Amino acid sequence: VWTAGVRASEPAGLVPGRHDEAGRLEVDAFLQVPGVPGVWAAGDAATAPTGHGHRTVFSCQYAIPLGKLAGRNAAATLLGVEPEPFAPGPYVICLDLGDAGGLYATGWERAVQLTGDEAKKYKRAVTEQWIYPPLDDGPELLRQADHRLRTRRSNPV
Repeated sequence: VWTAGVRASEPAGLVPGRHDEAGRLEVDAFLQVPGVPGVWAAGDAATAPTGHGHRTVFSCQYAIPLGKLAGRNAAATLLGVEPEPFAPGPYVICLDLGDAGGLYATGWERAVQLTGDEAKKYKRAVTEQWIYPPLDDGPELLRQADHRLRTRRSNPV
């Protein structure tokens, strides 16, 4: 196994402001870049407070809702509506470990909940179903664009 680590995309480095060790912009609870009016950052280009004494990590668990909320807050600001703070659900980690199955853990202490084939099924559901918006259902697509929605689909495992 070889890994090179993860880094924010290059454009994040072009924005003034504080950056973490991975090059992500440090944003406030409303996903604005402090000291740079009118600029929001989200996804893997940003790191936001989770409200649990931690900041977001590189993960679709955070990238998807960060993107929805940053767009909502940018539009809200243009319309004179109060922005909303980022309020993520509990942190989880779900790994596919190849032939060894998988691992599903919860919380920043990473308490193991599932291992083996059951955890692998869960990870596959995340990567093959949950993170993709529907392509053939307009009303459902709009429902899933709601930044308050935490889960895209019901648990298939």
